[in-house]
Amino acid sequence: MAGVQRTPPGPSNTQKYNTSQSTQSQTQPGPDTNTPIITSDYVNINRTKRARQGNSPQGATVEVEISSDVKNTQDDSITQTLLEQTKIMSKLLSEVSQIKTQNTQIQATNTEIRKSNEEIEKSMFYMNQNFEDLRKEVEDLRKERQEQQKYIESLEQKISDLQHRSRSSGVELRNVPQGNAENHTTLMKTVCSIGEAVGVQIPESELRDVYRLPGKSTTSDLPRPIIAEFTRVQTKQSLLSAVRLFNKDKDKDRKLNTTVIGFPGKHQPVYVTEQLPTSTKKLFYQSREFAKRYNYTYCWISNGNIFLRKKEGDKQILISNEKCLQDLGDKNT
Repeated sequence: MAGVQRTPPGPSNTQKYNTSQSTQSQTQPGPDTNTPIITSDYVNINRTKRARQGNSPQGATVEVEISSDVKNTQDDSITQTLLEQTKIMSKLLSEVSQIKTQNTQIQATNTEIRKSNEEIEKSMFYMNQNFEDLRKEVEDLRKERQEQQKYIESLEQKISDLQHRSRSSGVELRNVPQGNAENHTTLMKTVCSIGEAVGVQIPESELRDVYRLPGKSTTSDLPRPIIAEFTRVQTKQSLLSAVRLFNKDKDKDRKLNTTVIGFPGKHQPVYVTEQLPTSTKKLFYQSREFAKRYNYTYCWISNGNIFLRKKEGDKQILISNEKCLQDLGDKNT
């Protein structure tokens, strides 16, 4: 066996003999020894045995057995460690594999998210572009509407001016009773009677046309107005001025009425005003209501223009449209 040393060969006979003699010479008593010692070559001498060296065959066997046990123990420990490390490595590989799988899934998800984000960005860009186009279109439409509104207002003003010009010489007689046999001649006589009542002579030659406005009339309704158109604007202005002067400082019962102009029956007031378009009539009505609400003393119309005055001595205010009333109302609140 490797590592095992053989026992050295024993001494030869010569060596034994020399050893024996040496022993005898050592055991012989000296001259001062009292008791003689008898020795013999065949007498066994007790000797202390030397301890077995570690490199003897029997010690080597024990060492081999111990080394084998240690080696087996170490092998078992190494095997156990390797198994544990193998398990750890397997677990790590499994976890790494899972992480890789997760990373792959995350990358795939990120790719999908990136694609989705790109699609969303494209959609947002498209929507933003459409929104900008729509906003521009709405802005253009708004500007176009404002221009059209201004154009419509200008057309309305032109139409109103034309209506005023066409009716600049006409007056409207309201609350005049309607006779059973009423015609153009009787209407002309009625207009002349009103002129005579207020002190203005109106020849029939000054009347270009006289007619009652069309419409259904019932006993419960007020009489339909009469329109009298003169050949000259001065005649119209003279009649209106005379009516205002006649009614000034008079009681309600003494103002111009049906009895004064020669109509029998119930006493009713008669009103003489300028012939106005429907839009101007509406604005004049709103102006009168506004004057009542905000305590304006004067509200009148002259040559188709509506005026307001807060009190005597104040500056007159021209009312050309409803916005003027709104702005004036804001100032008074």
